[in-house]
Amino acid sequence: MEKKQLYEILKHFAAGNTSDAERQQFNAWLKTATDEEYNELMVSYYALLLDAGIYESTDTLLFKKIEDKIDDYETRQKSGTYKIKFGFKRLSIAAAVFLVVAGSLFFYTKHTGPFGNPGANQNLEFADRQIKPGNNKAYLTLANGKRISLTDAANGEIAREAGVEISKTANGQIIYKVFNNAHHNEESINTIETPRGGQYQVLLPDGSKVWLNAASKFSYPVSFKNNKERMVTLSGEAYFEVAKDKQHPFIVKSEGQEVAVLGTHFNINSYADESATKTTLLEGSVKVNDAMLKPGQQSVLSGKKIKVFPADIESSVAWKNGDFIFKGEDFKTNMRKIARWYDVDIEYEPGLNEHIELGGWVSRSSKLSEVLSRIELAGSVHFKVEGRRVLVTK
Repeated sequence: MEKKQLYEILKHFAAGNTSDAERQQFNAWLKTATDEEYNELMVSYYALLLDAGIYESTDTLLFKKIEDKIDDYETRQKSGTYKIKFGFKRLSIAAAVFLVVAGSLFFYTKHTGPFGNPGANQNLEFADRQIKPGNNKAYLTLANGKRISLTDAANGEIAREAGVEISKTANGQIIYKVFNNAHHNEESINTIETPRGGQYQVLLPDGSKVWLNAASKFSYPVSFKNNKERMVTLSGEAYFEVAKDKQHPFIVKSEGQEVAVLGTHFNINSYADESATKTTLLEGSVKVNDAMLKPGQQSVLSGKKIKVFPADIESSVAWKNGDFIFKGEDFKTNMRKIARWYDVDIEYEPGLNEHIELGGWVSRSSKLSEVLSRIELAGSVHFKVEGRRVLVTK
């Protein structure tokens, strides 16, 4: 199909009068289109929505944010930190709308494209009380067994033990400060747990930084001073920026694996309800059991077998950057991400087609209703929210 024909279909869809024949033509084109062709067309589609007045904004601060977003993508692409497939054009209104429309991009499936039921989200049944996104929320258990709610604790010093001062900052981080002349007990272990709907950051005594995703548990010594190894344990998901120390390897133990590093940036996804543990390396080098990873690679541990693949870095660390990126994973895996962040339970209608491939991006700061509405636009599923229960139907 020629571009001119595609653009005509887009115009009709933006105006709300697409014919069945045009939908069939578009879906036939979608099956053979490359990612680049699809993304180019979606840029034009959202520009049409803007022109049609569906998304209106004259807020210069919004477009400054868009500019910053484009700059960020371009910088990371040039540096090789992220390999972006999208062809954004600087200062383009279309690219701007493609990047940031009310804080969210489009959702689509390979089966329906964006031409599902355009009015589906208008019928979305939500509870009266809007479910808000997660935030900085965690519990800290000290070596003496004392449990502290970091959500409720005042900013500043919250505890001292084994020659270490533990303090909380206003931006959702706990910091460990070691006193050189104090006695250090290497057996003193602290544990920080994030509930569903929570996240937190930890600055360890060696200077390493750890970001914890929702429903995660992280245990570590209050001091590494006299330890040969910097040994920590994780269940759930965390992003690490490990301080370099060639004499003291940093080892992360999770279900079925050990990750050994000297100083590097990496992400571990090790939830008990997922079928595999995934370790993604951004820079430096790590050893996952017997497998060595290079930057841009991901190890996948399933059972006792471990395989190494090229990583989609952007998707792997999207949560840490405040985003959901739904790409390359099955529908239920994506729904589990939503369930953990919004602290909801997901139930599925019997016989529901699970082979749905979502595509798109949405901010984790969005309300649950906004996220589900955008998924509904793909036309493959319908959601009903009752309290903290989300029912997924055909």
